[in-house]
Amino acid sequence: MKTTIYFACTQALTDAGLYSRIYQAASKQRREKTDRYRFMKDRMLSLGAEALLKHALMKNGFSPDELHYGYTENGKPYLPEAAGFHFNISHSEEYVMLAVSDTETGCDIEKIAHADMRVAKQILTANEYVHFLDTPESERDRMFFRYWTAKESVMKMTGKGFTMGPSSFAIEFSPLLKAVRADIPPHTLVQSEISGYAYAVCTAKENIQITTEIIHFEEITGGTGNEH
Repeated sequence: MKTTIYFACTQALTDAGLYSRIYQAASKQRREKTDRYRFMKDRMLSLGAEALLKHALMKNGFSPDELHYGYTENGKPYLPEAAGFHFNISHSEEYVMLAVSDTETGCDIEKIAHADMRVAKQILTANEYVHFLDTPESERDRMFFRYWTAKESVMKMTGKGFTMGPSSFAIEFSPLLKAVRADIPPHTLVQSEISGYAYAVCTAKENIQITTEIIHFEEITGGTGNEH
């Protein structure tokens, strides 16, 4: 299995009929989690994430009929009944992202907005912070989210999450995008943008082929999408 990134915009779920169909198809755990959210935006993101997961399971020969989630010590979800199927989910504002692979993977997507300088100083190493400040002001917001998504995808790939500490390792952009710390395993780290959102995916193997697929919830039961 190569690493595949699935994207979907949850704006379509404002349609009550489509929302109802996605909700009814969701697992019991997902419906219960969705019901706990106060805001409809968060409910749509939650349902959209699992809809993408079910789609990916079917495409890779697994049954999505009833999902049973397990969680690692640091809270990373996995599917005990889908051996060899590794996944990670991220969402921001109206977009949900899913990365699937045959090895550990992590992903992150964030809407590009104004960079918070205090947060930048907290998550970046000293050298990264200097690089960030040297970035032309017109590109500084984008650079902040390049760092942010890369670091979070690496932390999620390792399974350690924020217990790892984003400033405890560095991101190198050249000659190859990679995370630098002695205990970080060999990996493939890829980063790009979609519709004003920055995203990154990190897979625990080198030279992995990574493809993307845009999913429309109106068509998801038919398994169609636009591959790139």
